[in-house]
Amino acid sequence: MCDNRSVKRVGIFGGTFDPAHNEHVNLAKSAIEELSLDSLYVVPTFIPPHKKSLTPAADRLAMAKIAFFDLKKVTVSDVEIKREGKSYTYFTVEEIKKENKDAELFLLVGTDMLCDFFTWKNPERILLNCTLVCAGRKGETVPDGFREEFIKRFGKDYRTLNFSGKEVSSTKIRALISLGLSASEYIPKAEEEYIKEQGLYSDKYSDYVKEKLPEKRKIHTVGVIESAVKLAKRVGVDVEKARITATLHDCAKYERKEDYPNFSMPESVPPPVEHAFLGAYIAEHVLGVEDEEIINAVRYHTSGRAKMTDLEKVIFVADMIEENRVYDGVERLREAVEKDFNSGFLLCLKEETEHIIKKKGPIYEKTIEAFNYYVKGE
Repeated sequence: MCDNRSVKRVGIFGGTFDPAHNEHVNLAKSAIEELSLDSLYVVPTFIPPHKKSLTPAADRLAMAKIAFFDLKKVTVSDVEIKREGKSYTYFTVEEIKKENKDAELFLLVGTDMLCDFFTWKNPERILLNCTLVCAGRKGETVPDGFREEFIKRFGKDYRTLNFSGKEVSSTKIRALISLGLSASEYIPKAEEEYIKEQGLYSDKYSDYVKEKLPEKRKIHTVGVIESAVKLAKRVGVDVEKARITATLHDCAKYERKEDYPNFSMPESVPPPVEHAFLGAYIAEHVLGVEDEEIINAVRYHTSGRAKMTDLEKVIFVADMIEENRVYDGVERLREAVEKDFNSGFLLCLKEETEHIIKKKGPIYEKTIEAFNYYVKGE
């Protein structure tokens, strides 16, 4: 391709940046080099159209400025934050085009965003002013025939960046920081310090767990949070409920029921399940959780029961397959859940029940009821 250097080349990279992390920076570097960009606008959203950010826009803007500080061609722009309202991309592209009238604009999008582009608001107006550039993560591909359909619909092709980013979970970064663990593998140290100074990503639930659990159990909890949030999005469960429940699911793992005189353990609850019932009590009576669905999801995350809510299933499964779990058969469970959540849930319940029986451990009646209800269909 002939590169006409008389025309200024400007990139646009939008996102929630909650927080901005190292892979965002690596993508920016790759785009600047491969597209021969003269400048790149990094644009934190104000209110994303499809999801609600938990972190104030001013903090996300500050974090992005820290993360991209060393990239001289990057300008972290507050164009969407100043505009307020929902952050529709066509507005942003048009505003940046006004500032760069004679420039060639390139809009960076992920594979999932590209595949969803047909549903965006005023996609034709976006493509009138810029070229779409897809930058995917390792293993991500667009469906067969997508490019042909794209060109047919819009009369314009998109470009693909030779960048294959690593999978980095913002949920995991937030969970690590909320529980007092290091996130330096994923974000710059200065950004991590800013987050801690501002008290971002922490609440009374994570503060309690941070105080009560040893590091190894915190790492497990981070894994459950990450898995639960991912599954919640797939299944249609409230993501914030899933995050809170996952944070609290093991909050009583190292607590003694004797220290809670008003707590009464139901009869026949075996020792491996007791922490779940005490955890539900702590969630309700110590931490003030009023949502009965969250309380029950903590209570039954180990045992399961018949007629579980989707939130209960999500936490039960996330606890079994989170990335730090290492046991025979866990990969098979992960693959089954990835393929189909409900089938994966049944396999998790079946494996857990049969494991307890094989080990001749005490088995809770609710687990038997769940097995009979879901696996045997009784």
